[in-house]
Amino acid sequence: MKLEYKGVNDRGRAEWVDKDLTSSWFPEGKPLEEWHLLQYRPFVEEIQATIGRELTKPELETIHWLSGYEKDTISNIMGLIKEGRSK
Repeated sequence: MKLEYKGVNDRGRAEWVDKDLTSSWFPEGKPLEEWHLLQYRPFVEEIQATIGRELTKPELETIHWLSGYEKDTISNIMGLIKEGRSK
């Protein structure tokens, strides 16, 4: 996860990009508004701590997508990951 501040977007919100998620669609990296970043970063960090390794690019893509959901949804997914890891 290589986060870089991009500036204020056209909606007037602070925007960041994850430089690890570059693609032909997002050559600078996938954008995250501040609210999204505040869910994405801890979600990625908690998963990596739980599984004991860094996430792959496809896994980060999925977490980027999932971190746009409500906090309850993220908590439910994290609970499943932790439960599966403990077995």
